[in-house]
Amino acid sequence: MVATRSKSPSVSRLAEVARLAEVSPATVSRAFNTPDLLNEATLKRVNAAAAELNYIPDGLARSLRRNRSMVIGAVVPALRHAYFASTVDGLQSEIARRGYTLLLATSDFDEKTELAAVRSMIRQGVDGIVLVGKQHDPALLPLLDDLGKPFIVTWSYDTEIASVGFDHRKAIQPVVNHLLDLGHRDIVAIMAFLNVSDRERDRLAGIEDAFAGRGAEFPRDRVIYAGGSGLQDGRNAFRAAQACFPKATAVICANDLLAAGAMMECAARGLSVPRDVSVVGYGDLDIAAAMNPAITTVRTPAEEMGRMAATSLLAKLAGGDGVEHIELATELIVRGSTGPVAAT
Repeated sequence: MVATRSKSPSVSRLAEVARLAEVSPATVSRAFNTPDLLNEATLKRVNAAAAELNYIPDGLARSLRRNRSMVIGAVVPALRHAYFASTVDGLQSEIARRGYTLLLATSDFDEKTELAAVRSMIRQGVDGIVLVGKQHDPALLPLLDDLGKPFIVTWSYDTEIASVGFDHRKAIQPVVNHLLDLGHRDIVAIMAFLNVSDRERDRLAGIEDAFAGRGAEFPRDRVIYAGGSGLQDGRNAFRAAQACFPKATAVICANDLLAAGAMMECAARGLSVPRDVSVVGYGDLDIAAAMNPAITTVRTPAEEMGRMAATSLLAKLAGGDGVEHIELATELIVRGSTGPVAAT
């Protein structure tokens, strides 16, 4: 007597999904393995049928067949504020659309913590890595290269490594020129993570460039170190700025939360924004438009950056080259927190 092999439960369930969705089993398989090959209507029908039947494909078997874990790892400095969270949103939505899962870790701006997180993700078999910025532990990028692990950097544009971001040095210069055009010369800068953030160092260099373009100099002693990036940090830093430079007429902040905190401290001190002090931020968070007056800032494409990073990295994993270097545009948004220097 010849034994016959019964179909596995997974195969039987897939056939049930196919019957309910009125498609072939091959189409159901494509819906979970290569969803971008299906039209939206068919994909919705298959997903609805799978949800109704509580069908979940065998991820381990699928990974073994494709030699892929179908997981992308990402390490960001923090999720306390919306800058990196928006990028994660864009990344997550795009990789999920392609059938991948996101494994996320934060480094708290510490290079050793970031390196440890990446090593852990590699041990767990992630297919690719998404990073933030150009400053990393010296061992990190060689590790990824040695293992042949595809990666892409976000939030910084770099022609030497795969990256999707923008030039912070260029992005901040319209802010400075805007203040100089309004007559401000006595300006201070509030920075949060200058020692550990290449993005902030580039912004400071951009401030210096803009001053140099007007035949002036921005002294480094006019940089106030906030020690953090939150509202209270902004208040504390503005308090320090007032102690050192009481006649300053404008403050350039490394992000919108610092700017909002500076404005709160202005209000507590009886200073009017922008009549007494002009304040600018960076990032165009929701709080920038919600403040009264609304904050002049630089709009950065945080969510778009995440989507484009995912698209480029997944193209590499699919056997293509991907787009190695993507430079995105930023925009100066002028609002009520900046105005001309008050007449004396």
